[in-house]
Amino acid sequence: MTRADVLLLALLAVALLGWWLRRRSLALIAASLALVAALYDVWDDRWQAGAGAVVALLLVLALLLRRKRPARLPLWSGLFFSLLTGLAVAALYFFPVSPLPMPGGPYQVGVRDFELVDASRSGLLGTPVGKARRLLVRVWYPARPATGAQPRTYFSNAESRSTARGFGELFHFPPLLTHLRHLRTHSYENAPLRSDLGRLPVVFYSHGYGSFAGMNGRIMEELASNGYAVYSVQHSGDASPTLFPNGEVAPTDPALYEHLRYAFEHGFSPLLLQGYGEDDLARRLDGQLRFATELKPPADRAIHLSAPIWLADRLFVHDRLQAGDVPPNVTDLVAASDFAHTGEMGMSFGGSTSGAVCMIDKRCAAAVNLDGGDFDFTPFDQDLPVPLLMLHSDLSLFYRMLGVTPPSQPRSFNDFSYESLEHAGQNPRIHRLVLRDALHAGLTDNALYMRRPLRDKLIDSAPTEVLIEAPATLVLGFFDHYLRGRDNGFPQVQVARWSDWLTPYSNRAVSQWWNTLPEIERTQWEERIHAMRAQRLALVR
Repeated sequence: MTRADVLLLALLAVALLGWWLRRRSLALIAASLALVAALYDVWDDRWQAGAGAVVALLLVLALLLRRKRPARLPLWSGLFFSLLTGLAVAALYFFPVSPLPMPGGPYQVGVRDFELVDASRSGLLGTPVGKARRLLVRVWYPARPATGAQPRTYFSNAESRSTARGFGELFHFPPLLTHLRHLRTHSYENAPLRSDLGRLPVVFYSHGYGSFAGMNGRIMEELASNGYAVYSVQHSGDASPTLFPNGEVAPTDPALYEHLRYAFEHGFSPLLLQGYGEDDLARRLDGQLRFATELKPPADRAIHLSAPIWLADRLFVHDRLQAGDVPPNVTDLVAASDFAHTGEMGMSFGGSTSGAVCMIDKRCAAAVNLDGGDFDFTPFDQDLPVPLLMLHSDLSLFYRMLGVTPPSQPRSFNDFSYESLEHAGQNPRIHRLVLRDALHAGLTDNALYMRRPLRDKLIDSAPTEVLIEAPATLVLGFFDHYLRGRDNGFPQVQVARWSDWLTPYSNRAVSQWWNTLPEIERTQWEERIHAMRAQRLALVR
């Protein structure tokens, strides 16, 4: 809790005590001060204190109207105000302000922001025609912060007014995440880079659709504390409002809100329900191919517009960093980073982007997809040339989200991606895991923002430690093994720690089905897959 939270609750307790003890003056003074504290707390981006403000105001009004000291114990009114005070406490309790968990590596963590401008692309994702593509990049790295330095908060004051409020608008409640301005991370802004670690292994990251660069901050800090440089790209227009280092803000593209509103009003596309909700593999394959090619605006925005732009963003950032063409505040860090072979990571839509990067960029050495589909379709029916960690949320819950009864053996929405249909489930370097009792939004820092049971509809019932620490453990173990070449027993050692919650998943049923098809049927499917790729390539051009 913030200091204002503590003061508010203490004053409400005193006011309530004064009410029960029939000490009108004490109750009135405490309630008045509680009202001031609550209003300050709300002004200070702790919107949850609004419940306390209402309780304090009602107490003040009741005390002013009741000028005489009550003759007997105020039983019913006391119970009423006790209940209201309990609700005020609950509002603060269920939305905690607690530091991120301490990263487990031996190094302290620095963080810096910088901007890159791609003059070769303009007028994208809500940007006016002729305006170049601007991208915010945030990097976490091993650092030596100055003595007495304070780590940054999850959102800065300016980000609370821009990025956080813009994210809340997606849910029709702008203040939703503004209280995270009080949440402390373990990253020190612009801290000096450690100079004793040699070349730093690099991981690139992309956030989820409509999200922001730091939404998996726990994982970023874990990697950086273990010696990685993690470069997170915020995809302007398709992200929450993007605050650049010079103070300018790139708003979310209004078309993104239209796309999401259309999906909310019309429900899931029949093609999506067929391609990702049905059990029969032929029906699923048919649905996914049609989903890739037959969606019409605005429902097709993500796969036809955003996917190629995000892919180009990632390649552009990688190229600029590798060339050293960066702002002065990160030249030392970029010079110390190894861009020749990198890890590629993303959450949700960003996970899709990461898989696509590794299909076409030979600098990619390993990929992590945190519960993302394949919206790019580049890895569809293709053998990914590098190792992959595909971490799913609970697949049964995904079916229920679609409004479909899950089969006895739920299928992954990426069954046809990252391996050819002929070889599906046979590549030992493709690791597919499912995190039990976790919804899609649970594979971010979301579990730190709310407590159970309030959070269950958003991220389900897995314990906060599992939701936060299991992905961090897996991602670090995966990159240590495949990017650094360490013999760390991945994945058995890492999974064993969370064996009650993690389940290996195999899509081998796909190759078993495919290889039993008559040759003429396989040929027909191959022609459709080839046509899908050709159509998508034409759209990109």
